[in-house]
This record gives sequence, C-alpha cells and structure tokens, in this order.
Amino acid sequence: MTRKHYIFLFLFLAVVFSFVQAQGILKQSFRFYGEADDKPFEGELHGYGIVDLLVRDSVIWAASGYALNKTMDDGTRWQVFRSEDYIGKGGVSALGYMDDSTLWIATAYDTTVRGDNLTAGGGLSFTRDGGKTWTHFKQPVDPREVTDYSPTTTNIQNITYDIAFVDSTIWIASFGGGLRRSADMGQTWQVVTTDGIPFSSLQYLNHRAFSLLNENGNLWVGTAHGISRSENNGQSWQRFTAQNQEQAISGNFVVAFGYQENNGTVWAATIEATDTSEFRAVSKTSNGGQTWQVVLKGIFAHNFAFDGPRVYVAADEGLFISEDDGQNWYEIPRVRSAARGEELFGQKYYSVAVQYWQGIRRLWLGTSRGLAVTEDNGNSWQIIPAYVSGKRPPQGKVYAYPSPFTPREDIYCRFQVDVTRAQKIDIKVYDFAMNLVRDIPIDDYKPKWDGRSDSGATVASGVYFFRAEVDGEVSWGKIVIVN
Repeated sequence: MTRKHYIFLFLFLAVVFSFVQAQGILKQSFRFYGEADDKPFEGELHGYGIVDLLVRDSVIWAASGYALNKTMDDGTRWQVFRSEDYIGKGGVSALGYMDDSTLWIATAYDTTVRGDNLTAGGGLSFTRDGGKTWTHFKQPVDPREVTDYSPTTTNIQNITYDIAFVDSTIWIASFGGGLRRSADMGQTWQVVTTDGIPFSSLQYLNHRAFSLLNENGNLWVGTAHGISRSENNGQSWQRFTAQNQEQAISGNFVVAFGYQENNGTVWAATIEATDTSEFRAVSKTSNGGQTWQVVLKGIFAHNFAFDGPRVYVAADEGLFISEDDGQNWYEIPRVRSAARGEELFGQKYYSVAVQYWQGIRRLWLGTSRGLAVTEDNGNSWQIIPAYVSGKRPPQGKVYAYPSPFTPREDIYCRFQVDVTRAQKIDIKVYDFAMNLVRDIPIDDYKPKWDGRSDSGATVASGVYFFRAEVDGEVSWGKIVIVN
C-alpha cells in the first residue's frame, strides 16, 4: 500500500472507532471488573449504556459495556452477571439465543497499548441454564504461520459485535477478526470472506464485519463495504452495495439488521462509509436484497423491533415509530416519567425490544442512561435507572454520573446518594483551581447539575470536583465535562 493509502486507512479507522463509540459504545467503552470486591448495587440494573436487549417470554436480558443484566419480574429486580461469572473479560458487546435454552455472549474491554487506548475482544461464552454456569472460549485469532490469507493474531481491535446462528453453525462478526464461523460450539473457528478474496481486514473494508442476521435460514452480513447474503450457510454469496444497484442501500457501513416477520422485510442501518454520495439512513428490502427502499434519511439507527406492521427504530436522534410497515413515521425524541419524576435525558437510544407476556405487551428501550419500558406505545413510561459504581459506596458516600458529562446531550449530571433517609445534603461543585462553580439545589434527594455556574453560564470543558456533605459526613468526587 502507498503512504497515501496508509494515511487514508488510519483516518478511516479513526472514523470507524468514533462511530463505534457513538453506538454505546457504542460499543467502544467496556469496563473490566476483575477484582472480587467490585460489586454492583445488588438487584439494580448495572451499566448505564444498554447496548442490546433480548426478550424471551418473561426474561429480559440487557447488555451493557459493564455487565450482563437479567430480569424476570418486569425490571423490578435484576440479576447481574459480571466478568467473573461469564468468564469473558470485560462488558458485553453482543448476545443472542442459539436455541430455546442456549444464550451466547461476546465480551470486550478497554486496554492500553504503547500509550494508546484501544478495545480488545474478551472472547465468547454460552450458558444453557440461564446464567448459572458458563462455558468460555478466548477471542478467535489466527496462528502466525497462516500464509493463504492475512492472519489476525491478536485480540486488540478484534471485537465481536454481533452473533447469529444458522442451524448448528455459529457466526460472529468481529471487525479486525472478520466474519468467522464455528461448527463445533466455539471450539474452532474458520475465517470466511463473502467476495472470494483472501481475508485481510487491514486491506479490504468488506472484510470488517459488524452485523449479522438469520432470516429464515438466509444469512445476512453487514460490513464496512456493504451487505452480503447467503442462502446456503455461507457456500455462496450475493453482494449489495450503495454502488452496484439502481435501488441501493444508502451507505456501505452496515451497523445493524432487523427482520419483520409479518411481511418478510429485512431492515438495515446503513451509514456512509468512504463514498461522498453515501448517507446515513435506514434501508429495507422485501425481495431478498434485489431492490432497496431508503427511509428515515439522516438518522443514525442502532436497533430495530417489530410488532406486526408496527416498526420501531432506536437511533441517535430519538425513537422512531411507524404503524404501517415504514411508510409513515412519528418520533419520540425524549422519554419522561411524570409519575416518579424521573427522566431519561438525551436523545440517543441504542436498543429496543417488544415483549408479550401474560397478556401484556411491553416496549423496552435501552439508552446511555438506563432502561425505559411502556405498556401504551410510549404515552407513558417507567424509568429504570442504571448504576455504574464499581462497588456499593459506604454509608453517606456520593457519586456522580455520567462522567464524562456533555451538558448539551446529557442535560444533567446526577448525584447518587446512597442513603435511604438523609436529613441534610449539601453538594458544591468546584473548578480545578477550587473556585466555587455551583451550589447544587437539592430536590427530593435527586440532586443534579446542568453544567452551568451559579451565574448561569455553561462551564468550559475540563475536570471539576464536587464536595458532598450528607448528615455531616463529607466526601469528594470528580466530574469530567466534555462540551
């Protein structure tokens, strides 16, 4: 490759990972809990970036960059699985049911290599008993002596972002590791390309896999250069790009799929890649990819859910709903719960799922700040806040989240006070020079900061400190502001 190509590749990778981070992550930041005393709040939803949701009857699985959460009582109480439970290092980057009882997950974690902060694949794990026991496999890599293609010999930037199953074959989309399959329950893996070219994730954008879908036995693969479809479990492929069809997808960066069973429509989140004519939108096909219809132009979609002709799209710009198979749309930009005075601030929604159980239909929505659930299609919501502290703070301690905090997107930084009935709470925010910036008003023991000083001006980016006094006990914390 020429120097120009290397520069382009570096810039493209920067775009790729900034994009992935926007997904929750999306799924770029993964916290590793490796110490035995790192305990989340017992019974609470853990890890506020809910990047994926999986529904099976009464069971809800919620994946975050911190842990895997499970509830069987409509979100009242959560069971939290961490790295020491599912064995894979880090938070959950992908999950899916192989059959009625076998749940697979992939994990990832943040690491530092020669001073650079990078993400690494933590491997794959499965459970057949609802999480009581797990079987784990390391992130698939290639031997260095491979010569018939360019081997991926490290788990650095080799992260599994999606999992799909065709009969007994397990398929994974692993960015640097490409598209791989296993026919022996994860013990061995084979690298697969959909264009007939020997594998090289460094050289070919189509070899960087991000999303997967099993549609009635047909496998769909989304990459950084279009969509591939196989009707025979990977023996042969059809390729669809923004350039090779008249009625084409909007962009070649394909980050998510969804399948609408009532009319056989495949939906794809299609983002611009390298061609200036590409744009972000949602692309859908009802004829196996022969033609595509583009809807919701300009939105950054992350996930889909369906209820007959009703379509839900979770996106950076809000929750989009169609009652007529995607012909017309309306938007729910911000979720609020008036009943409990709680709010899910910010418009970025990462995951969505429909649940039918005991005659009740629920819509679940995952965000960067927790979960929301509605039984009336969004007219009213119940907010399920998530916690991010590594272990339960001692009595009287306080922590602030999110941090980093972006006022224009997150609206508020919240202060979590781990007391049941505090008589007196006082919180003050200081800048790096320890000048008083804001005296935080206390409202029903749910203190929050909008990123403004006492004079009303939005503060500059940087590190700020807070002093919290709860019933005479003082603790300090840090907040990072990113504008």
